[in-house]
Amino acid sequence: MTPFGLFRKKEKDTAEKKKETAKAKQPTQKTLLDELSGGDRELHEALSRTLLLNPETVVKDGADFYVNKAQEHEEAQNFRNARIAYQVAGEIALHEGKMVQMQKFFKKAAEVDPECPYREVFEYLSKKENAERALALAKEFYTKMRKRTEA
Repeated sequence: MTPFGLFRKKEKDTAEKKKETAKAKQPTQKTLLDELSGGDRELHEALSRTLLLNPETVVKDGADFYVNKAQEHEEAQNFRNARIAYQVAGEIALHEGKMVQMQKFFKKAAEVDPECPYREVFEYLSKKENAERALALAKEFYTKMRKRTEA
């Protein structure tokens, strides 16, 4: 390597360090979910994976539609698609505030696909005390989101 190559590398390193310090100095903006979850990391993680950002597009079909799809996929041994359909059904139940259905669908989503990357999230939401907190926070989240979009 030539001596000039060494100087260029140092220039790149200092430019990268400047970018990193600039990013560190910028204040991080909290999302609505960050504010509502109040530091509960498990609840935040679960809801960040399951809240519907545009519920009107999915809710119109209803949870039963997705449950039927999930059962069809299960019969066809297509477990990943079955898990996704159960997940969507659980997300709809969460949006509608139906705790028993939400728990049932998320539990089924965790069971049907053993290689699911969100299995822990589904198991977390299957527990009653966690489901109750998630429903309360989701209701508040959807109410505030509606107000923001109407304004």
